[in-house]
Amino acid sequence: PGSSRGGGGGGGEEEFVVRPQCLVSHVGFRPDYELARELQVHLCYASEGPMKLASSLLAARVAAERGGDASAAGDCLSQAPPGRDLLTTPEPRFHVLGAKSYGRASSFLLAIGHKQVQGVVALLAEALLPKLSK
Repeated sequence: PGSSRGGGGGGGEEEFVVRPQCLVSHVGFRPDYELARELQVHLCYASEGPMKLASSLLAARVAAERGGDASAAGDCLSQAPPGRDLLTTPEPRFHVLGAKSYGRASSFLLAIGHKQVQGVVALLAEALLPKLSK
């Protein structure tokens, strides 16, 4: 439903018209923390993700850029799942998982979310289940 014109700038380009049937825009995502507004959750001011994980993601990106591999800095497929300690918040037994844990960062993958859930379940099991080995 709309069109866009391109080319024809005088440099010998041929003019063309694009008429897409559908346009999908995935920009400006902001996590909704209304549920956790009264809880002690330390959020990164830049990404709006939990601070421990946000600082770890930033450190990994900076290290990749400094290592001379700028493409790896934005490569979501090369990231390692976060450790369980990065998923904790100051609020006891409250964890931010999934896409919301990455805040505005676009590098979240569903496989990372699965690993996050596995890590937090193991963390909660250790804390809540009685020790059976005695």
